[in-house]
Amino acid sequence: MSLNIVDADIKDLKQSRSRGRVRSAETKALVEAIDSLTPGKAKAISLGAGEDAAKIRAKLAYAAKVAGKKLKIVVEEDRILFARGPGRPRKRA
Repeated sequence: MSLNIVDADIKDLKQSRSRGRVRSAETKALVEAIDSLTPGKAKAISLGAGEDAAKIRAKLAYAAKVAGKKLKIVVEEDRILFARGPGRPRKRA
C-alpha cells in the first residue's frame, strides 16, 4: 500500500466544522441556536413527555463544544434553559 501524503493549509482544518463527522440535524439546529445567542439573552428547550433531560442537556453541551462557545445550562422540570457563559468563547481546534 502506497500513501500519498502532501502539505495542506491549516486554515482548511480549522474551518472544517465537522472534521469528517456527519452531524445530526438536531445537533446542527442546536449549534445554530447557540450561535444566534447574544449576551444577556437566553433560550430554552421544552421537554416533551418521556424525554430525558440529562440526554438533551448532554446534546446541548456537545453542540456548545462544536460551536466553540461556553454556555450556562440550567435544567428545570419541563425545560432546559441556556445562555452564553462568562469569559471568552473557546477556540476551535
